[in-house]
Amino acid sequence: MTPHLRLLATLTASMTLSGCILDDIPIGTGYAAKYMCSGLWVSGLNEARLRDDFIAPQISPLPLIWKIEIDERQQTVTVRDRLFGSRNAKTAYYREGIGCTLTHDTSLADLDRQAPVNLITPQTDYHAPWPAGEASIDRLRSDIDYPLLDESIGLAFAEPESSVRNTLSVAVAYQGELIAERYDDDVNAASPLLSWSMAKTITSTAAGLIYDRGDLHPDDTAPVSAWAGTDKATVTLRHLLQMSAGLDWNEAAQGNDPDQGFGLFEVPDMAGYYASQSLTAEPGTVFNYSTGASNLIASMVQDKVGGSLEDYYRFIQQALFLPLNIHSAVIEFDTTGQPVGGAFHYLTTRDWARLGQLYLNRGNWNGEQLLSEDWINQTLTPSAANPLYGYQIWLNTDQGFWPQLPASTYAFRGFQGQIVMMIPEHELVLVRTGVTFNNEGASSTSDPAGIEALALGVISALPAE
Repeated sequence: MTPHLRLLATLTASMTLSGCILDDIPIGTGYAAKYMCSGLWVSGLNEARLRDDFIAPQISPLPLIWKIEIDERQQTVTVRDRLFGSRNAKTAYYREGIGCTLTHDTSLADLDRQAPVNLITPQTDYHAPWPAGEASIDRLRSDIDYPLLDESIGLAFAEPESSVRNTLSVAVAYQGELIAERYDDDVNAASPLLSWSMAKTITSTAAGLIYDRGDLHPDDTAPVSAWAGTDKATVTLRHLLQMSAGLDWNEAAQGNDPDQGFGLFEVPDMAGYYASQSLTAEPGTVFNYSTGASNLIASMVQDKVGGSLEDYYRFIQQALFLPLNIHSAVIEFDTTGQPVGGAFHYLTTRDWARLGQLYLNRGNWNGEQLLSEDWINQTLTPSAANPLYGYQIWLNTDQGFWPQLPASTYAFRGFQGQIVMMIPEHELVLVRTGVTFNNEGASSTSDPAGIEALALGVISALPAE
């Protein structure tokens, strides 16, 4: 047997043992190219750590045969495998202000033509305290037990025996004031960090802004032209928001029929891929967590604000981010120029906390109702198909997610332990980002990142009720 065939046999056996198949290779190369590109040029992370600690463990055993090519001049990352050469190669391309996109054979010039003509460059106030500005925390409150608070946050960065936690950041806002933050060595308060599925709540917020204008209603039939006259014509925006549209979808990144992995890394039109799935359940009756549904919602919002990448970029910046003093936000787009509403948003930890504070304030910001309380109420209402889910947001109904936290707790949640948690009883917003393994995904109630323990520790440091 030649060395090439021996390596192929070893890899095939390894993939079989790990539950993977050779069809996972193109998903893996796409994952690696996209993650490396955004990690380098959006988040500013260390290349070796990205490759070895964050990417490689997630797509094992592909790193046995991958080849990564980073072009600093063009700002592209190409990943291929050494067995099949260019057959499974994927290239991700960075564009300032809108992050990285997998090219899928589209030319860089064509992608450049999608980009905004002029980027929005807000002025950051580095002297005002959060949330108005970016000044460091310089006030200690007499009613907070800071040693206990620091200890609780420190435990969130500790590595337990049962999982690889890789906590990158923690921030705590209490009564509208940032009282604590901590960062891993590679990141700081200015580092935009990956949302994974926390992006879904931003997408729902964007839909809410359109709802408040009177241009979109949850009970409207989803405006998907290909669905007209089909069994999918009864699917509404509410069904999509509540993950109960009834479309066939497997929220898996690899293995058999991995719609999530395929829909994020193998197709140029992410919303179109989801829309093409067959209807397998009556809309509104079955909860099926679907990143594709969020991508479709974002595409619907984009159509309402003009239809182009630049239209959506300007809408979300001007209607949501700038009023909240959020200056770091990067929303990434697919190859066709549609927002990746289910996964690829990057914000600093402080900016994630600002979004959480908007929800804790029930849509009000400095006396202005940016997002209607009506929409907030709808968002936080448990859905019929899953009482732990509202509009693209997770609820602690009957303490079903976090048994030791109040039932009114709710959160943006994402893969690998991303969270923006709101606890109204304690006037608390808690943000945690990281790259935690042994994590079953956003729909799981498992907690390898230690979110509940972190929240309980923070609460214990606050004034007694």
